[in-house]
Amino acid sequence: MTPGLRGLVLHLRSRAVPAALLVFLVAAALTWAGYRLDDPGAARMVGLVAAVLGVAAVARTLAGPDEELERGTPVRWRLVRALHVTLPGAVLLGLLAAVHLAVGRTAHAVPFATLVLAVPALTGLTGLAAVLLGAQAAWVPPVGWGLLMLAVGARPSLVEQAMTWMVQEPRTDTSTAVAVGLTVLGTAAYTLRGSRR
Repeated sequence: MTPGLRGLVLHLRSRAVPAALLVFLVAAALTWAGYRLDDPGAARMVGLVAAVLGVAAVARTLAGPDEELERGTPVRWRLVRALHVTLPGAVLLGLLAAVHLAVGRTAHAVPFATLVLAVPALTGLTGLAAVLLGAQAAWVPPVGWGLLMLAVGARPSLVEQAMTWMVQEPRTDTSTAVAVGLTVLGTAAYTLRGSRR
């Protein structure tokens, strides 16, 4: 193994990336199990819970055990942080989308538009939470808000639509605006600042 490759492997292990990948596989299996219930409403709920729990695993990858030591190394950290906050979300989204496709239903319980908005937005929220709270607590806002939205359900007023964006009908202006805003703001904040020490 070359020194560069060995350094990359050690970096990924220190950031708990293998553990996050394992959680992503569990989330994909949970999504598949939801479809086995043969109830579209339950499958949708399980699919969204799987997305929320999968995103929670991203939080631990957003900081290493010694942030000061990492920051002292000659690495383009903004690029590394951008990859750390975008690639895990993309992998999770790919796995969940693959499960939905593999099920072979013509009407998916979780619409693809919802999935495509939810995973990046919750990942962006995780990045923003890492900046504000630190990586150890970064899972709390996406999990808390995500599960609250699932418990409350879709709401009609504009403010309530914004607060329950993940469970609204896909492609509504409000849900799309909130999801895109969370994605962009969270990704930019984490890329520029990194996790709170």
